[in-house]
Amino acid sequence: MKIRFSLILICFFLLKSVPISAKINGFGMFNVYFSIDEALGYQEVRDDLSEVYSAGCRLVTHYFRQEHSRSVEDKPFWFGLEDWLEANPEAAERLQTWKKNYGESLGWKLFFYSTYLLEAYQKTEGGLKILVGEIYGMFPSDQDDADLKAFVTAILEFEAASCPDSIGGWYVVEEPNSSEKHYRPTRYASIVALIRASETEMETSPRLIYIDISPYRKRNQVVPFLTGADVIMISPDAYIWARVPPTYVEEAQYESIHYAIRSMRDHAKASDNSDAKIEVVLQAYDWNPKGPLQPSHINMHQQVNYILQPGWVDRGVYGIRPQWEPPPDGIWFWWWHDCKSKKRTPQGDIIEINRWDEGTKGGWAEAIQTELSKRQRPVQIRGTERWQGIIHIIGDVIINRDATLILEAGTTVKFATWDHFQSGKDSKRCELIVRGKLVAEGTPDRKILLTSDAKNRRLSAKPRKPRKADWYGIRTDGSSATVTIENCQIQYAIRK
Repeated sequence: MKIRFSLILICFFLLKSVPISAKINGFGMFNVYFSIDEALGYQEVRDDLSEVYSAGCRLVTHYFRQEHSRSVEDKPFWFGLEDWLEANPEAAERLQTWKKNYGESLGWKLFFYSTYLLEAYQKTEGGLKILVGEIYGMFPSDQDDADLKAFVTAILEFEAASCPDSIGGWYVVEEPNSSEKHYRPTRYASIVALIRASETEMETSPRLIYIDISPYRKRNQVVPFLTGADVIMISPDAYIWARVPPTYVEEAQYESIHYAIRSMRDHAKASDNSDAKIEVVLQAYDWNPKGPLQPSHINMHQQVNYILQPGWVDRGVYGIRPQWEPPPDGIWFWWWHDCKSKKRTPQGDIIEINRWDEGTKGGWAEAIQTELSKRQRPVQIRGTERWQGIIHIIGDVIINRDATLILEAGTTVKFATWDHFQSGKDSKRCELIVRGKLVAEGTPDRKILLTSDAKNRRLSAKPRKPRKADWYGIRTDGSSATVTIENCQIQYAIRK
């Protein structure tokens, strides 16, 4: 049987236009490439900074490696640097000038970050800001104080002369309490003090101090690093896809985000630094090698949408009086390489990844832009989107007036038993709201299934068997709404 209907309006309820709780202007991205990365075999990188900026990114950082670092195979890390410098004589001359004035090691550091600052400034007309560091990793010892002061002074002088207001902050420590690093709080404190003293001597405005730290350590391993921090970043404890025990894209642990935020705010309060901003680093891909999928377009929509709102940290007793944690003050993504990159290996192989651009399986740029720019709670689909395989939906989804959602034959869409976005006609149940076009055409041997996700151990307070009215169903809204259904089964919904 084939059903096709187009309604002027099947209900007299309008969607509530509920502002999202967090008003975040732009996002941050880790390790966005620039020209020097060509020495690592990366190709077509010279527009990466402008590309992320056009998608709404406002702050980037890039991991630092010394000029003569070795790879895990004990080969030169910058294996193509000599050829790159030969092909870029102006850069080679600037590197030699830095080295002449500051020595080999410090000269390379200044060349690296001055180039990054300048390219970001030129590519985005000063719009994109840079986090400089990780400072502790570059200057780990108390004996490095003279070099650290010289670095801060020189990079501030370069910024003032060549790319004003390009330094968005100092990235001082990353995961200092991890089992691999064991950073010393006293060294962290001395670095912050030296940066502040250098800024004062330069008579320049103080830049924000950023740290990235896990909240899930003993308090005495966290609190000492929060003192003096203006922005506290959380990763990877807010990752929803790759965690222990292994969970994959289809078993996303959304609530882990706000648990981590609450824990960090408690630590910040204990350190007398409650004014510090809390920013969360989200995953840009599932790095668990056993994970069968990478985040799709709808996965990214839901991840960003979820973090912009208050989240459950305590479901309460039988769902009564649940506790909610406010959203973070900012979001980042880790990292650019697995959003979009093209690299030639030393063996000559080309490895290309693109989950960023429109039309790719990810289409992450549009998903992130849409969720940050809108001020309504439901996820919104724009353009044409296809769902296939198993899709887990955690809240209302709106198909916009000029948009089309196509469910491929054999697709199963599972709707959570609670509307995590608390929106729509029924704020407690998930709705698939059609303002544009929904096409769900299965085949006799590959039917489409829309059903309950009650058994999902990550989304249900107590996983159970599905039952009637677990989710709302399909709802059309407006004269442009068109729904085409064939060989499609709808289970456990109020409306079918």
